[in-house]
Amino acid sequence: MLDKSEISAIIIDDDPEAINLLEIFLHYFQNITIIGKSTDAKAGLGLIIELFPDIIFLDVDMPDMTGLQVAESVRTENLHSEIVFTTAYQNYAYNALSIEPLDFLTKPFCLEDLENVINKYIARKEKKKQEQKLDKFRQSQGNVIKVKLPTYHSYIFVDLNDIVYIKSNTNGTYVYLQDGTFETVTRNLNSLILLLNSSLIFQINRSTCVNLNYLYRIDKKKEICILRYNQKLFEESISRNNILNFEKLNIFPSF
Repeated sequence: MLDKSEISAIIIDDDPEAINLLEIFLHYFQNITIIGKSTDAKAGLGLIIELFPDIIFLDVDMPDMTGLQVAESVRTENLHSEIVFTTAYQNYAYNALSIEPLDFLTKPFCLEDLENVINKYIARKEKKKQEQKLDKFRQSQGNVIKVKLPTYHSYIFVDLNDIVYIKSNTNGTYVYLQDGTFETVTRNLNSLILLLNSSLIFQINRSTCVNLNYLYRIDKKKEICILRYNQKLFEESISRNNILNFEKLNIFPSF
């Protein structure tokens, strides 16, 4: 199933021999390029943020900062990288389920195990591509008023006008609705913005987007964005850069 599209990878493991072995295995796959490696978890996280790899091979049991902590930081940063945990302890899998890794490689693993992981990455990437095409087609149709959003166990269909704001979380992305409820969607913030594909959805900080229909006030001095729905006011922080970006829209008066 392996295709020839380029896949970039970063390896993070406190054992240099484990990195060398994985590197040897990965050289069997001509479509994979190792763009970074580190025996230090914090330095490895810096490489991830800097280089945006497609796949991160991440050891779970590391000193100072565990692989789970690195993965949580990756999700907080809303990066699109897929995470493959490498671990000698299968019980770690249960602790990591909320992070939604692509897969686990239990040490010692073989070339066939790695090939299965790479095939899984390619299949997931292709599935996402097809879903995006389908979602864009549905949204392009004039009679489509709802957006299909994936949750952990199903799909929900939401009217865009019912979405008040969206907030990223390590367990997923929370979509807050005008009826006071929220749904946990299994897309990170950036991919959800692309999926909604609406000028009404405006990003106010690294982890939050708001629906402009519910915008009540922006306090530039306090750097807060105030939303109003159900006769209640809600505050969210807004970054200085996004205040400037908002003013460039020129569709609301200055506050």
